[in-house]
Amino acid sequence: MTKIKQSYQLIRFGISGVAGFLVDSGIVTLCTQTVRMGPIPSQAVAFSVAVMVTWTINRRWTFADHASDRWMNELSRYIAANSLGATINNGVYATLVLAAIVFRKNPTLAVAIGSIAGMIFNFISSKTLVFKNNRKTNMDVGT
Repeated sequence: MTKIKQSYQLIRFGISGVAGFLVDSGIVTLCTQTVRMGPIPSQAVAFSVAVMVTWTINRRWTFADHASDRWMNELSRYIAANSLGATINNGVYATLVLAAIVFRKNPTLAVAIGSIAGMIFNFISSKTLVFKNNRKTNMDVGT
């Protein structure tokens, strides 16, 4: 794969992430302010929807050439990878805020660094584990 194509993939992945963030934050806002759900259950609902949105965008646009005909298996891998990515994101954030006063005073910096760490993990895992060259060929039909 050329560096230009990889750059376009990364940009598309980032756009998908922005869409996921907008869905996530919108649902959290809706659930906490309108439905009066607590912030933790609201985030659980929002994360689930956001993962479906980003999977759809990445499947149809970012990694369209590598989407699997076995979409349920692919979706399962995507959910697992993104759940681990979210754990990395939040783990980096918590570590920075607990370990350094600069991040305690400026937690947005820790959010940014955690988000970047999670995005890098999610991009690499999506590219290598979720949307690897899975497209079935005519020769694979019987297998």
